Amino acid sequence: MANKHFDVVVIGGGPAGYVGAIRAAQLGYKVACVERAKLGGVCLNWGCIPTKSLLANAELIEKCHEAEYWGLTFKSMNFDWSKTIGRSRDVAGKLNSGIGFLLKKNKIEHIQGNAKIVNDASSGKAEIEIADADVNEELTSAPTSVKAKRETITADHVVVATGSVARELPFAQFDGDKIWGAREAMFNKEKPKRLIIIGAGAIGMEFAYFYKTFGTEVTVVEMLDAILPVEDRDISRALEKIYKKKGMNLLTGHMTLDVDAKGKAVKVIVAPVKDGKPDESKKQTLEADKVLLAVGVKGRYDGLFDEKLGLETFKDHIKTDFVPGQTRAEPIDYKTNLKGIYAVGDVIGPPWLAHVASEEAILCVERIAWRDGKLDHEPIPMDYTVIPGCTYCHPQVASVGFTEEALKAQGLEKGKDYQVGTYQLQAHGKAIASGANQGLVKLIRGLPRGEILGCHILGENATELIAEMSTARRLEATTEEIIATVHAHPTMHEALHEAALAAEGRLIHG
Repeated sequence: MANKHFDVVVIGGGPAGYVGAIRAAQLGYKVACVERAKLGGVCLNWGCIPTKSLLANAELIEKCHEAEYWGLTFKSMNFDWSKTIGRSRDVAGKLNSGIGFLLKKNKIEHIQGNAKIVNDASSGKAEIEIADADVNEELTSAPTSVKAKRETITADHVVVATGSVARELPFAQFDGDKIWGAREAMFNKEKPKRLIIIGAGAIGMEFAYFYKTFGTEVTVVEMLDAILPVEDRDISRALEKIYKKKGMNLLTGHMTLDVDAKGKAVKVIVAPVKDGKPDESKKQTLEADKVLLAVGVKGRYDGLFDEKLGLETFKDHIKTDFVPGQTRAEPIDYKTNLKGIYAVGDVIGPPWLAHVASEEAILCVERIAWRDGKLDHEPIPMDYTVIPGCTYCHPQVASVGFTEEALKAQGLEKGKDYQVGTYQLQAHGKAIASGANQGLVKLIRGLPRGEILGCHILGENATELIAEMSTARRLEATTEEIIATVHAHPTMHEALHEAALAAEGRLIHG
């Protein structure tokens, strides 16, 4: 088959891939998007979207359990597990077809198949082999069966946006039965009576909330000293208190030593962490029907590059000119060490967030266009300190900017370099009226100017409320400007206003 040539080929059809492909098409490029499985990637099909569907069900169940508080009575309440799971799959399916429509609308050629980059653009054009592939998307670690090469396409620019895959433990690999990844957790035919979750990050805590609400006995094991360890400790501790009161077993500061799935029950051996090491004299054995591994992700690029190309990688991710953890806005091209090859999103490292992946893809394509003379201005780089982080358990958690722990690690002192304002939702009018007054808002302002260094929210609609503080931080607003902004009453947004007042020692309702 004769080679097809494209200006830009995007490999991966997730929140980085399809968004980058659309932006490239808008800029006048001839574009192809190669995806071996379903459009939308993990986020739409097995992550962000279907999990929010499940969590919406859990919130409804939680409210039904509180029926008497709302003045409601039922003779009985039951749920259909298969319909709960089925609804989440239907939601993903509808959005998946919508992405196909968007590609077609923007005249992007959608190529379904497995891509392998065999040559970079050193000789003028990058070459990509396309093969048919059988992908079992229902299992976290199901291997992809790649068939013989179907065609070869060429491109001036290649953007790799292949996402990430869940990590396993050396002594615990996904088996599709008793040892789960996130996919099995959201697509199982029977609800387990007992579930152990290893890892208390966003994925772990979202599933912990979901299964606990549906009646599963849940134990969460976290090696660090707090659940949601990347969040501000005041927020983590407050959420931990709420969940312990609801009967969730949270073993923070515990290391998992072994997982045995040979018997009828899964046995997990854990021990408390002491001086960075497990204290095996105090180890204990936990038992459950299933174990969910939520210990992080790594870049998905297996088999994507011919070995002769010498792709540079870093800690299981593709290395680019982006340095994970950088804290200031600066121009980034997202170039790999291979000519004409770029990489964006989860595949290049943290933060592993869909909204970051989409923005990186847009910036990557726009910088290509700027250098090609298709864009008349240099794109504004992304400030990685203004990335909102959201966890959709209930109550929700959201944050932007620095935690207080991070500021202290930089040598800053409270009262000298920054001030903290905290506002509890227990007395907040809208929260009380909504039956959602558990939580708090913590705002950190710099001294002496009052700029917003960080905002941390635990409570109803936290993942929506954080947008105001993300915008404020991006515009370098001060707490004084937040205070001078009139917030509608009664709304949850007033809690941000109160936290700003508290940061200046002017709290009214508290």
